[in-house]
Amino acid sequence: MARATTSIRPHALAYLPHGDTSRRRPGPAAVWDAMGHRDGEVLIRKPSYGAFYDTPLDTILRNLGRDTVIVTGTLTNYCCGTTARQAYERGYRVVFGADVTATDDETRQEPELAVLRKGFALVLTAAEIEARLAAGAAAPADRG
Repeated sequence: MARATTSIRPHALAYLPHGDTSRRRPGPAAVWDAMGHRDGEVLIRKPSYGAFYDTPLDTILRNLGRDTVIVTGTLTNYCCGTTARQAYERGYRVVFGADVTATDDETRQEPELAVLRKGFALVLTAAEIEARLAAGAAAPADRG
């Protein structure tokens, strides 16, 4: 008998190896408060690995006239990589932070960065991202 899933998660979750664990994420306040969330900042609660899946992120970015997404966070080979691919599929320029993303298995970091470099994102260090932002060119028109 299949285990029931919540309506906000993809139905395939029940079939993943970790889908039947009792692990629970901390509530949003426990995460956002520690990060120093400020009034007026947009918060998006993502129900799955990618930040675009079943969230208003695409609509928000388009309404703001943005064409570039900079990806940072954890896990490189799950949430970050999925978000980069979803952004690319939606036509955004994707900049992926090589040293501001992390995995729970360091042997997976470089292979994921290699895939992203080859087909989905401009992979840069935080210093390189900061320099391009300061220069007013977060990502070149050529993804190469």
